[in-house]
Amino acid sequence: MRTFGDQNIFAIHYEFVNNPFNESSLIGETWGKFQLFVHGIDVCQYKRENSVTTFQWNLIYIVEWLSENLKHILTDEAFPLPVAGQNSLELMDHCLLFESDDDDEFDAWFDTKQEWEFKHSWFSNRAGSFLPDVFFRRVKDDIEIAWNNESTYSSEGVTFINPTGTEYIPIDEFNSIVKKFIGDFSDRLLLNSKNKSDAEEVCQKIKDLIE
Repeated sequence: MRTFGDQNIFAIHYEFVNNPFNESSLIGETWGKFQLFVHGIDVCQYKRENSVTTFQWNLIYIVEWLSENLKHILTDEAFPLPVAGQNSLELMDHCLLFESDDDDEFDAWFDTKQEWEFKHSWFSNRAGSFLPDVFFRRVKDDIEIAWNNESTYSSEGVTFINPTGTEYIPIDEFNSIVKKFIGDFSDRLLLNSKNKSDAEEVCQKIKDLIE
């Protein structure tokens, strides 16, 4: 596994492995294992059919989401709705308590909630995988990483090894590690891809987003 950071603080581990579905597209070439460590905890590890599993999928979906939303995660901006909460999980829960007889007001509230959610949780980009729901939010000089996956994919027989947590990582360390991971991923994909023109286009887009 290629490793970026200290897993006892914050780290990303990944490696490309053979695609079990023999997908030959650029997306298929990005099949790999992925671990996100926060203070020694692999947030993505889960158990299914009595087997503990390291997350595997087309990793381009994670990379694209991080590339597109890193700027939002790092931005020091207030939560866009007037609710209180100690962390992202509480903010999301408290948003659900909103009620209004005005349909336009109700729709505008939940559109705002969803837009923030798309920028701060990669769950919308899971693409059919068992990617856990994890929020990334700046709090002063730290990045808050919060997750609650006690019932996520439970109907599929999935149980996350570390189902809930809220941790804080220094913003500079988070930014540096995420960018190193994205850069390394792009370089290796470009070097090894058999879909050269597609790889060049995607990798350039990714690198432009994080500069």
